[in-house]
Amino acid sequence: WVSQLFTVSPFKPSCGADMKTEKEILAEFTALVFEKGQPSAMDIFTKQNLLKGSLTSVRLAANDALELSALMRQDEQNKLNLKMKESGLPSLTTMHNKAFRNFLKIANRGIIKKEQEYQLVRSVSETTILSLEQQSVAYKLLESYEQTHS
Repeated sequence: WVSQLFTVSPFKPSCGADMKTEKEILAEFTALVFEKGQPSAMDIFTKQNLLKGSLTSVRLAANDALELSALMRQDEQNKLNLKMKESGLPSLTTMHNKAFRNFLKIANRGIIKKEQEYQLVRSVSETTILSLEQQSVAYKLLESYEQTHS
């Protein structure tokens, strides 16, 4: 329990220079989906403008982006997927995976609070949707939860 008080969130920059927070991942994804070609300072869906908002507002915008991306033609989805890969983001398929998005929330918090979250993190950690860094975070979360609930 005491070790959890001092646990640094695994998605904070202090844990890895290239590790992105949930907010950064969702903001970048949303900005790419709503990209209009020529960026405008007035565009509310730019990464910079999204990052100024709350995590909740970024999650809402990302949900809209997920819905929109699901309606895109296959060639548009392929282009988006390529841009996401170039930006170091998860694939479009991964972003559409609700379990992945729920994992991001838990990992961003830095602690598993209940058995249901433990089961979700455990199941996601056994798939290929997580990057190596995210998988490492999942294992740390699981280990911490198991130590406090054994």
